[in-house]
Amino acid sequence: MPLKKVAIFLMIIGMEKGQSIIALMDNDEIKAVVSEIKSLTALSQEFEDSIWAEFKELGYNDQMKPSEVLTIMRFLFNGSKISNKDRTWPSRA
Repeated sequence: MPLKKVAIFLMIIGMEKGQSIIALMDNDEIKAVVSEIKSLTALSQEFEDSIWAEFKELGYNDQMKPSEVLTIMRFLFNGSKISNKDRTWPSRA
């Protein structure tokens, strides 16, 4: 699910911002994310809103540099690179 969240978040923030973040990823990350974006189907507004809220909770704001946003995305993967391997969501304790 973390990969799907990253893909949805990139779609939410738009092509221009999304491309500047993807440009900082390594080839394996790009392949995983682009593949996930291609597999996305129609999403409810409620689900998109919940993804947006999660990224805001992780510290995202519109003024962040692409490298800072990538760091937040990697939090979903326990701080390591984005991959299509299933990882658990970090606890919020």
